[in-house]
Amino acid sequence: MGKYFGTDGFRGEAGITLTADHAYKVGRFLGWYYNALRERNGDINPARIVIGKDTRRSSYMFEYSLVAGLTVFGADAYGGSTGP
Repeated sequence: MGKYFGTDGFRGEAGITLTADHAYKVGRFLGWYYNALRERNGDINPARIVIGKDTRRSSYMFEYSLVAGLTVFGADAYGGSTGP
């Protein structure tokens, strides 16, 4: 885990160690995991995931890839940005 995740999110060089495919796979796992967790607890509503990012160009690539992965498993994804 420590290879890709730090205290504030993904860690690595965009397009080299962290790719859109990597973010898509993370999104798929999270969408599956949180929907399965909710269903196990009797909640049939889709998981709602909020994605925070900064304004670097690579952040948009990762956001869109995460959203694609999340929605494959029926999660609702909400994006946004932080910064100046």
